Amino acid sequence: MKKIIIAAAVAAAVPALAQADVNIYGSLRAGVSMTKNSANNYSSTFGVDDFGSRIGFKGSEDLGNGLKTIWQVETGFAIDGVAGGGSASGTFANRESYVGVDSGFGKLRVGYLTDVLADSEATDNLYGPRRDGMGTNFPLYEQGDLFSYGDLRFKNSVRYDSPTLYGFNLTLQYGAGENQPAGQKKQGEQYGVRLAYQNAGFFGAFANATQLNTKGSSNSSTNRLEGGYSANNLYLAASYQWLTTYGDAWAQAKNADGSLKFDANKQPIYALPGINQLSPTVGTGGNKVENTTWALNAAYTIGNFKPSVVYSKRGDAKVDGVRYSLGGNQWAAALDYTMSKNTMVEVGYGERKDNKDARTINNFAQEKSTLAWAMMKHNF
Repeated sequence: MKKIIIAAAVAAAVPALAQADVNIYGSLRAGVSMTKNSANNYSSTFGVDDFGSRIGFKGSEDLGNGLKTIWQVETGFAIDGVAGGGSASGTFANRESYVGVDSGFGKLRVGYLTDVLADSEATDNLYGPRRDGMGTNFPLYEQGDLFSYGDLRFKNSVRYDSPTLYGFNLTLQYGAGENQPAGQKKQGEQYGVRLAYQNAGFFGAFANATQLNTKGSSNSSTNRLEGGYSANNLYLAASYQWLTTYGDAWAQAKNADGSLKFDANKQPIYALPGINQLSPTVGTGGNKVENTTWALNAAYTIGNFKPSVVYSKRGDAKVDGVRYSLGGNQWAAALDYTMSKNTMVEVGYGERKDNKDARTINNFAQEKSTLAWAMMKHNF
Protein backbone atom coordinates (compact mmCIF):
# COMPACT_ATOMS: atom_id res chain seq x y z
CA MET A 1 0.00 0.00 0.00
CA LYS A 2 1.39 3.31 -1.04
CA LYS A 3 0.29 6.53 0.61
CA ILE A 4 1.26 10.09 -0.19
CA ILE A 5 2.14 11.66 3.13
CA ILE A 6 3.41 15.07 4.19
CA ALA A 7 5.30 13.95 7.26
CA ALA A 8 6.05 16.82 9.62
CA ALA A 9 8.86 14.98 11.37
CA VAL A 10 10.60 14.16 8.11
CA ALA A 11 10.05 17.64 6.76
CA ALA A 12 11.63 19.10 9.88
CA ALA A 13 14.68 16.86 9.51
CA VAL A 14 14.99 17.31 5.74
CA PRO A 15 13.54 20.75 4.92
CA ALA A 16 14.56 20.61 1.27
CA LEU A 17 12.24 17.65 0.81
CA ALA A 18 9.27 19.15 2.63
CA GLN A 19 7.35 19.70 -0.61
CA ALA A 20 8.27 16.31 -2.10
CA ASP A 21 6.19 13.16 -2.00
CA VAL A 22 7.18 10.98 0.95
CA ASN A 23 6.45 7.27 1.18
CA ILE A 24 6.71 5.55 4.56
CA TYR A 25 7.40 1.83 4.32
CA GLY A 26 8.76 -0.94 6.47
CA SER A 27 8.90 -4.60 7.40
CA LEU A 28 8.13 -6.07 10.83
CA ARG A 29 9.77 -9.47 11.34
CA ALA A 30 9.58 -11.39 14.59
CA GLY A 31 9.47 -15.00 15.69
CA VAL A 32 10.95 -17.70 17.85
CA SER A 33 14.00 -19.90 17.45
CA MET A 34 15.73 -22.86 19.02
CA THR A 35 19.52 -22.66 18.76
CA LYS A 36 22.15 -25.22 19.65
CA ASN A 37 25.68 -23.87 19.22
CA SER A 38 28.77 -22.58 21.02
CA ALA A 39 26.93 -19.56 22.41
CA ASN A 40 24.79 -21.85 24.61
CA ASN A 41 27.24 -24.73 25.20
CA TYR A 42 25.45 -26.80 22.54
CA SER A 43 22.28 -27.02 24.62
CA SER A 44 18.96 -26.27 22.93
CA THR A 45 18.01 -22.71 23.88
CA PHE A 46 14.63 -21.14 23.09
CA GLY A 47 14.39 -17.44 22.27
CA VAL A 48 12.12 -14.71 20.93
CA ASP A 49 13.94 -12.87 18.17
CA ASP A 50 13.91 -10.12 15.61
CA PHE A 51 14.49 -11.32 12.04
CA GLY A 52 15.58 -8.08 10.38
CA SER A 53 12.85 -5.47 10.98
CA ARG A 54 13.23 -2.05 9.38
CA ILE A 55 11.40 1.21 8.64
CA GLY A 56 12.14 3.74 5.93
CA PHE A 57 11.19 6.97 4.22
CA LYS A 58 11.67 7.48 0.51
CA GLY A 59 10.49 9.77 -2.22
CA SER A 60 11.16 11.48 -5.50
CA GLU A 61 10.68 14.83 -7.20
CA ASP A 62 10.14 15.33 -10.92
CA LEU A 63 12.72 17.79 -12.26
CA GLY A 64 11.44 17.67 -15.84
CA ASN A 65 12.95 16.34 -19.08
CA GLY A 66 12.91 12.75 -17.73
CA LEU A 67 15.06 13.63 -14.70
CA LYS A 68 14.00 13.22 -11.09
CA THR A 69 15.49 13.44 -7.62
CA ILE A 70 15.37 10.22 -5.58
CA TRP A 71 16.11 9.72 -1.90
CA GLN A 72 15.76 7.20 0.90
CA VAL A 73 16.45 6.95 4.64
CA GLU A 74 16.15 3.44 6.09
CA THR A 75 16.68 2.24 9.67
CA GLY A 76 16.85 -1.27 11.08
CA PHE A 77 15.56 -1.97 14.57
CA ALA A 78 15.06 -4.93 16.88
CA ILE A 79 11.38 -5.63 17.44
CA ASP A 80 12.23 -8.00 20.32
CA GLY A 81 13.58 -5.07 22.36
CA VAL A 82 17.23 -6.12 22.22
CA ALA A 83 19.18 -3.17 20.81
CA GLY A 84 22.24 -3.87 18.74
CA GLY A 85 21.10 -7.37 17.80
CA GLY A 86 22.59 -7.01 14.34
CA SER A 87 24.63 -4.76 12.07
CA ALA A 88 21.47 -2.93 11.03
CA SER A 89 19.98 -2.24 14.45
CA GLY A 90 20.18 0.59 16.93
CA THR A 91 21.25 3.69 14.96
CA PHE A 92 19.20 5.98 12.72
CA ALA A 93 19.83 5.58 8.95
CA ASN A 94 21.89 2.40 9.57
CA ARG A 95 20.53 0.73 6.42
CA GLU A 96 20.61 1.96 2.82
CA SER A 97 20.23 5.76 2.85
CA TYR A 98 21.00 8.12 -0.01
CA VAL A 99 20.10 11.05 -2.23
CA GLY A 100 20.55 11.01 -6.00
CA VAL A 101 19.10 11.40 -9.47
CA ASP A 102 17.35 9.01 -11.85
CA SER A 103 16.98 9.37 -15.61
CA GLY A 104 16.95 7.40 -18.83
CA PHE A 105 20.72 7.19 -18.48
CA GLY A 106 20.52 5.35 -15.15
CA LYS A 107 20.65 6.14 -11.43
CA LEU A 108 23.42 8.00 -9.61
CA ARG A 109 23.27 7.96 -5.81
CA VAL A 110 25.45 9.17 -2.91
CA GLY A 111 25.29 7.91 0.68
CA TYR A 112 25.34 4.61 2.56
CA LEU A 113 24.63 2.20 -0.26
CA THR A 114 24.07 -1.53 -0.70
CA ASP A 115 27.25 -3.10 -2.07
CA VAL A 116 27.49 -5.19 -5.24
CA LEU A 117 27.91 -8.47 -3.28
CA ALA A 118 24.71 -7.84 -1.32
CA ASP A 119 22.98 -7.47 -4.69
CA SER A 120 24.35 -10.88 -5.70
CA GLU A 121 22.72 -13.19 -3.17
CA ALA A 122 20.60 -15.40 -5.41
CA THR A 123 21.04 -18.36 -3.02
CA ASP A 124 20.28 -16.34 0.13
CA ASN A 125 16.49 -16.44 0.44
CA LEU A 126 15.80 -17.71 3.96
CA TYR A 127 15.42 -15.77 7.20
CA GLY A 128 17.43 -16.06 10.39
CA PRO A 129 17.28 -14.51 13.88
CA ARG A 130 19.75 -11.78 14.76
CA ARG A 131 20.44 -13.58 18.04
CA ASP A 132 22.28 -16.30 16.18
CA GLY A 133 25.65 -14.55 15.80
CA MET A 134 27.55 -17.85 15.70
CA GLY A 135 26.86 -18.30 12.02
CA THR A 136 24.20 -20.99 11.76
CA ASN A 137 22.47 -18.64 9.34
CA PHE A 138 22.87 -19.43 5.66
CA PRO A 139 24.60 -19.52 3.26
CA LEU A 140 28.32 -19.70 4.12
CA TYR A 141 29.52 -17.04 1.66
CA GLU A 142 28.07 -14.31 3.86
CA GLN A 143 30.26 -11.64 5.47
CA GLY A 144 32.17 -12.75 8.57
CA ASP A 145 34.28 -15.66 7.31
CA LEU A 146 37.92 -15.00 8.29
CA PHE A 147 38.81 -11.70 6.55
CA SER A 148 35.81 -11.64 4.22
CA TYR A 149 33.73 -8.51 3.76
CA GLY A 150 30.81 -7.26 1.72
CA ASP A 151 27.20 -8.49 1.57
CA LEU A 152 26.23 -5.30 3.34
CA ARG A 153 26.77 -1.65 2.36
CA PHE A 154 29.61 0.71 1.39
CA LYS A 155 30.01 3.75 3.61
CA ASN A 156 30.83 7.13 2.02
CA SER A 157 29.65 5.65 -1.27
CA VAL A 158 28.87 6.78 -4.79
CA ARG A 159 26.98 4.25 -6.92
CA TYR A 160 25.87 4.23 -10.56
CA ASP A 161 23.30 1.76 -11.92
CA SER A 162 22.86 1.69 -15.67
CA PRO A 163 19.52 1.24 -17.43
CA THR A 164 18.77 -2.29 -18.66
CA LEU A 165 19.74 -2.89 -22.28
CA TYR A 166 19.01 -6.23 -23.96
CA GLY A 167 18.65 -7.78 -20.53
CA PHE A 168 22.01 -6.48 -19.23
CA ASN A 169 22.68 -3.85 -16.60
CA LEU A 170 25.90 -2.56 -15.02
CA THR A 171 26.68 -1.27 -11.53
CA LEU A 172 29.79 0.74 -10.62
CA GLN A 173 30.46 1.66 -6.98
CA TYR A 174 33.04 3.56 -4.97
CA GLY A 175 33.48 3.87 -1.20
CA ALA A 176 35.84 6.59 0.03
CA GLY A 177 38.34 5.48 2.67
CA GLU A 178 38.76 8.93 4.25
CA ASN A 179 41.68 7.68 6.35
CA GLN A 180 45.42 7.80 5.67
CA PRO A 181 47.70 7.17 8.69
CA ALA A 182 51.07 8.91 8.66
CA GLY A 183 53.54 7.12 6.42
CA GLN A 184 50.91 4.71 5.11
CA LYS A 185 48.72 4.39 2.06
CA LYS A 186 45.07 5.39 2.10
CA GLN A 187 43.03 2.87 4.11
CA GLY A 188 39.52 1.50 3.59
CA GLU A 189 38.95 2.64 0.00
CA GLN A 190 36.53 0.29 -1.77
CA TYR A 191 35.48 -0.38 -5.37
CA GLY A 192 32.68 -2.54 -6.71
CA VAL A 193 31.51 -3.66 -10.15
CA ARG A 194 28.58 -5.87 -11.10
CA LEU A 195 27.32 -7.04 -14.49
CA ALA A 196 23.91 -8.74 -14.48
CA TYR A 197 21.59 -10.32 -17.04
CA GLN A 198 17.93 -11.29 -16.85
CA ASN A 199 15.62 -12.53 -19.62
CA ALA A 200 12.81 -15.08 -20.03
CA GLY A 201 13.18 -16.31 -16.45
CA PHE A 202 16.94 -16.85 -16.68
CA PHE A 203 19.31 -14.64 -14.70
CA GLY A 204 22.99 -14.33 -13.93
CA ALA A 205 25.54 -11.91 -12.49
CA PHE A 206 29.22 -11.41 -11.78
CA ALA A 207 30.27 -9.11 -8.95
CA ASN A 208 33.62 -7.99 -7.58
CA ALA A 209 34.27 -5.96 -4.42
CA THR A 210 37.83 -4.76 -3.81
CA GLN A 211 39.28 -3.06 -0.74
CA LEU A 212 42.57 -1.24 -1.28
CA ASN A 213 45.76 -1.47 0.77
CA THR A 214 44.54 -3.93 3.39
CA LYS A 215 48.16 -5.09 3.82
CA GLY A 216 50.73 -2.64 2.50
CA SER A 217 49.96 -2.28 -1.21
CA SER A 218 48.00 -5.57 -1.33
CA ASN A 219 44.30 -5.33 -2.09
CA SER A 220 41.59 -7.63 -0.77
CA SER A 221 39.24 -8.89 -3.46
CA THR A 222 36.01 -10.93 -3.34
CA ASN A 223 34.41 -12.28 -6.52
CA ARG A 224 31.01 -13.93 -6.91
CA LEU A 225 29.36 -15.59 -9.90
CA GLU A 226 25.70 -16.59 -9.78
CA GLY A 227 22.96 -17.77 -12.09
CA GLY A 228 19.60 -19.46 -12.15
CA TYR A 229 16.01 -19.63 -13.30
CA SER A 230 12.90 -18.00 -11.82
CA ALA A 231 9.60 -18.60 -13.64
CA ASN A 232 6.54 -20.86 -13.64
CA ASN A 233 6.61 -21.12 -9.82
CA LEU A 234 10.11 -22.66 -9.91
CA TYR A 235 13.22 -21.05 -8.48
CA LEU A 236 16.72 -22.49 -8.99
CA ALA A 237 19.97 -20.68 -8.18
CA ALA A 238 23.68 -21.40 -7.80
CA SER A 239 26.52 -19.21 -6.47
CA TYR A 240 30.30 -19.56 -6.52
CA GLN A 241 32.64 -17.23 -4.65
CA TRP A 242 36.43 -16.96 -4.63
CA LEU A 243 38.40 -14.47 -2.59
CA THR A 244 41.87 -13.27 -1.71
CA THR A 245 41.83 -11.13 1.40
CA TYR A 246 44.39 -9.72 3.83
CA GLY A 247 44.19 -9.07 7.55
CA ASP A 248 45.72 -9.76 10.95
CA ALA A 249 44.82 -13.25 12.18
CA TRP A 250 46.32 -12.32 15.56
CA ALA A 251 44.29 -9.14 16.03
CA GLN A 252 43.00 -8.80 19.57
CA ALA A 253 39.25 -8.94 20.08
CA LYS A 254 37.52 -5.82 21.34
CA ASN A 255 34.64 -5.11 23.70
CA ALA A 256 31.61 -3.08 22.66
CA ASP A 257 33.27 0.10 24.01
CA GLY A 258 36.36 -0.48 21.86
CA SER A 259 38.62 -1.67 24.70
CA LEU A 260 40.76 -4.80 24.21
CA LYS A 261 39.55 -8.14 25.50
CA PHE A 262 41.54 -10.25 28.01
CA ASP A 263 40.76 -13.56 29.70
CA ALA A 264 40.76 -14.25 33.46
CA ASN A 265 44.54 -14.70 33.38
CA LYS A 266 44.97 -11.33 31.63
CA GLN A 267 45.97 -13.02 28.39
CA PRO A 268 44.76 -11.49 25.09
CA ILE A 269 41.60 -12.87 23.52
CA TYR A 270 42.12 -12.92 19.77
CA ALA A 271 39.51 -12.04 17.15
CA LEU A 272 40.06 -15.64 16.00
CA PRO A 273 40.25 -17.11 19.52
CA GLY A 274 42.14 -20.30 18.72
CA ILE A 275 44.57 -18.90 16.15
CA ASN A 276 47.52 -19.72 18.45
CA GLN A 277 46.54 -23.42 18.41
CA LEU A 278 46.82 -24.07 14.67
CA SER A 279 49.62 -26.20 13.32
CA PRO A 280 51.74 -25.16 11.52
CA THR A 281 51.73 -21.84 13.36
CA VAL A 282 50.18 -18.91 11.48
CA GLY A 283 52.62 -16.01 11.12
CA THR A 284 52.12 -12.61 12.72
CA GLY A 285 52.14 -9.15 11.19
CA GLY A 286 49.43 -9.61 8.57
CA ASN A 287 48.13 -12.61 6.66
CA LYS A 288 46.82 -13.60 3.23
CA VAL A 289 43.70 -15.80 2.97
CA GLU A 290 42.54 -17.60 -0.19
CA ASN A 291 39.26 -19.46 -0.19
CA THR A 292 36.21 -20.57 -2.20
CA THR A 293 32.55 -21.11 -1.30
CA TRP A 294 29.58 -22.36 -3.29
CA ALA A 295 25.85 -22.59 -2.65
CA LEU A 296 22.67 -24.04 -4.21
CA ASN A 297 19.08 -22.95 -3.62
CA ALA A 298 15.81 -24.44 -4.90
CA ALA A 299 12.18 -23.48 -4.22
CA TYR A 300 8.77 -24.21 -5.73
CA THR A 301 5.54 -22.29 -5.14
CA ILE A 302 2.37 -24.35 -4.69
CA GLY A 303 -0.58 -22.05 -4.10
CA ASN A 304 0.17 -20.11 -0.92
CA PHE A 305 2.98 -22.47 0.07
CA LYS A 306 6.64 -22.33 -0.96
CA PRO A 307 9.04 -25.04 0.24
CA SER A 308 12.72 -24.27 -0.25
CA VAL A 309 16.12 -25.74 0.49
CA VAL A 310 19.65 -24.29 0.50
CA TYR A 311 23.05 -25.98 0.72
CA SER A 312 26.43 -24.26 0.93
CA LYS A 313 30.02 -25.40 1.33
CA ARG A 314 33.12 -23.41 2.25
CA GLY A 315 36.45 -24.86 1.15
CA ASP A 316 39.53 -25.42 3.29
CA ALA A 317 41.29 -22.05 3.13
CA LYS A 318 44.93 -21.24 2.51
CA VAL A 319 46.57 -18.88 5.01
CA ASP A 320 49.90 -17.51 3.74
CA GLY A 321 50.02 -20.39 1.24
CA VAL A 322 49.41 -23.14 3.83
CA ARG A 323 46.11 -25.01 3.58
CA TYR A 324 44.17 -25.47 6.83
CA SER A 325 40.95 -27.42 7.42
CA LEU A 326 38.92 -24.22 7.76
CA GLY A 327 36.03 -25.44 5.62
CA GLY A 328 32.50 -26.34 6.53
CA ASN A 329 29.10 -27.16 5.11
CA GLN A 330 25.60 -26.05 5.87
CA TRP A 331 22.06 -26.89 4.83
CA ALA A 332 18.59 -25.61 5.69
CA ALA A 333 15.00 -26.26 4.63
CA ALA A 334 12.05 -23.92 5.08
CA LEU A 335 8.36 -23.58 4.28
CA ASP A 336 6.77 -20.20 3.53
CA TYR A 337 3.03 -19.60 3.78
CA THR A 338 1.63 -16.43 2.23
CA MET A 339 -1.30 -15.22 4.30
CA SER A 340 -1.96 -12.05 2.31
CA LYS A 341 -0.25 -9.60 -0.03
CA ASN A 342 1.74 -8.17 2.87
CA THR A 343 1.95 -10.98 5.44
CA MET A 344 3.76 -14.31 5.42
CA VAL A 345 5.06 -16.87 7.89
CA GLU A 346 8.08 -19.15 7.61
CA VAL A 347 9.23 -22.21 9.53
CA GLY A 348 12.59 -23.87 9.00
CA TYR A 349 15.47 -25.94 10.26
CA GLY A 350 19.18 -25.82 9.43
CA GLU A 351 22.50 -27.40 10.39
CA ARG A 352 26.11 -26.30 10.12
CA LYS A 353 29.24 -28.47 10.41
CA ASP A 354 32.77 -27.05 10.66
CA ASN A 355 36.04 -28.81 9.89
CA LYS A 356 38.73 -29.32 12.54
CA ASP A 357 40.74 -26.08 12.17
CA ALA A 358 37.57 -24.02 11.77
CA ARG A 359 36.38 -25.37 15.11
CA THR A 360 39.77 -24.63 16.65
CA ILE A 361 40.01 -20.96 15.69
CA ASN A 362 36.41 -20.30 16.75
CA ASN A 363 36.62 -22.36 19.97
CA PHE A 364 33.74 -24.59 18.85
CA ALA A 365 33.57 -27.63 21.13
CA GLN A 366 31.46 -29.64 18.68
CA GLU A 367 31.32 -30.17 14.95
CA LYS A 368 27.61 -29.45 14.47
CA SER A 369 25.33 -26.56 15.39
CA THR A 370 21.62 -26.31 14.61
CA LEU A 371 18.90 -23.71 14.24
CA ALA A 372 15.12 -24.14 14.11
CA TRP A 373 12.84 -21.14 13.71
CA ALA A 374 9.35 -19.84 13.05
CA MET A 375 8.76 -16.22 12.09
CA MET A 376 6.12 -13.83 10.77
CA LYS A 377 6.81 -10.93 8.39
CA HIS A 378 4.43 -8.05 7.68
CA ASN A 379 5.34 -5.40 5.14
CA PHE A 380 3.72 -1.98 5.09
